[in-house]
Amino acid sequence: MPVNALDFIGIISEILTLVGLIIGTTLYIVGLSVRGISGRWTRTSAVIAASGAATVIRWFDDLGDVHECPADTHETHHLVPGDDVRVWFRNRHPERCRTHDPDLDGKGLRLIGLVLLGIGVVAGVAGIVLMFL
Repeated sequence: MPVNALDFIGIISEILTLVGLIIGTTLYIVGLSVRGISGRWTRTSAVIAASGAATVIRWFDDLGDVHECPADTHETHHLVPGDDVRVWFRNRHPERCRTHDPDLDGKGLRLIGLVLLGIGVVAGVAGIVLMFL
């Protein structure tokens, strides 16, 4: 029994609709969760300093206390003592910092989720249009 081209396209659109909507929604929610789990980060300016044989990052928190952590990130390898660097720290744990923007956490998952959601919506509309042809 030969399959009609419109029937084949309809089956493909149903599969893309299910895959796009289910997996796209899941990936988008996971991406939002990764961003939300990391918590709130406060941005501040810090300075690279030499502490004995090690290089550290020093910054002030919101209360004026000085904190430091090792300058062992990719962004700080080329910096010398006295250079400024932008860091993010948590208000609950100001002794930890990061040198990359926390807004990028989960961004890839959110982007792939939105693309798959878009494919699922377009395939769903195409499936409805194909029903009337």
